Amino acid sequence: MLTDFEKGSIAKRKLILRDSLAIFSLFFATVLLFAITLFLFRSFTAHRAGLAQLWSDRGREALQAGKPADAIVDLRTALTYSPGTRAYELLLAQALAEAGHTDEAYQYFMGLWVAEPGDGFINLQLARLARTRNDRQSAVNFYRASIYGTWEGDGVARRSEVRLELARFLIDQNDLAAARLELLIAGGNAPDEFNRDMNTADLLRQAHDPINAWTYYLKALAQRPGDPAALEAAGRLAYQVGDYANASRLLARLEAESAAGDSALSTASDDTILLEKAARLQELLPSPALPARERVAHILAGRIIARQRLSACSAQFNPAPKLPSALQALNATWAGPEGSAGAATLLHDSALQDSAVQLIYDTETQTEMVCGMPTGDDALLLRLATTPHPMSLPESEGTGGTTDSRD
Repeated sequence: MLTDFEKGSIAKRKLILRDSLAIFSLFFATVLLFAITLFLFRSFTAHRAGLAQLWSDRGREALQAGKPADAIVDLRTALTYSPGTRAYELLLAQALAEAGHTDEAYQYFMGLWVAEPGDGFINLQLARLARTRNDRQSAVNFYRASIYGTWEGDGVARRSEVRLELARFLIDQNDLAAARLELLIAGGNAPDEFNRDMNTADLLRQAHDPINAWTYYLKALAQRPGDPAALEAAGRLAYQVGDYANASRLLARLEAESAAGDSALSTASDDTILLEKAARLQELLPSPALPARERVAHILAGRIIARQRLSACSAQFNPAPKLPSALQALNATWAGPEGSAGAATLLHDSALQDSAVQLIYDTETQTEMVCGMPTGDDALLLRLATTPHPMSLPESEGTGGTTDSRD
């Protein structure tokens, strides 16, 4: 027979066992509920992430298809499923900018900039938006921040591209000195590459820096000696600054390359005309650098042309008393030694040569004002008269000669 003590011990053990089973059951139920909740949460989160990715992909596609308004709707939806996702926010800011929502896009990018003020891409977008807002100084500041910011991928190339874009903006703003500086830095920091050198040269030309533009055209030609675009651009630059020898050489090379190559590259008619003009200008240019006899021959040829132009212009005023005072003064000067001295006299008198050249130029400029624009050789002499300081550009080994580069 059990004692009271033994009965109490058995009852206590049963109570402990019952309590342990209850606790274990509660623990098991809690773990099961936690697992179910975690599974449902993760499933819900994955579903939201999938929807965010789906809508962001739709937004990116709409943006690439040139439909920024549709992209805005899609990307806003993506952000409702995945708030604060930087990639989606960047796409949305781009879409706002492309859709013309300049102020909203600017504020959106500024919010992103606060988080990452050194991001090159964000600073570039802010620079472009500042341009649209006609905020010149902010645009320049953001461009510079973009240049010195961080970039994914080829940072050197991206920084060079941003400098070129900044230079274009400065040219548009007529700040040519600052544009030239940016272009020279961009050209010096990036490796030589044909398209980059051509772009740099074109922009330097727009920034009124023909010497450095010429240097980059030569770099481009050193890489592709027979490239028609480079030959044409360099030839036209040489013509523009008054270096007709280089202009003739390059435009003749362009003609030879076009004739030897595909008919699709045939020389444009205006290039052919420019070549003819450059060759004729070489024959007329009375440069002091020429040998004395050659310079005198050029002066005599120019004097004949200018004298005939004056006679034709004066003939429009009949009777003679109606002759404008400017033409009367020219006729008086032509009666002097600068208008009548022969080759032997001119050959030994450089000062008289200069006076004769000035008379030719004065005749062309004065008759242009009285009788209208000239044509033919008179137009070429007028060009010489209005290009007072022609440049002599250096040649380069990669651009010389007229033979086909494929030989």
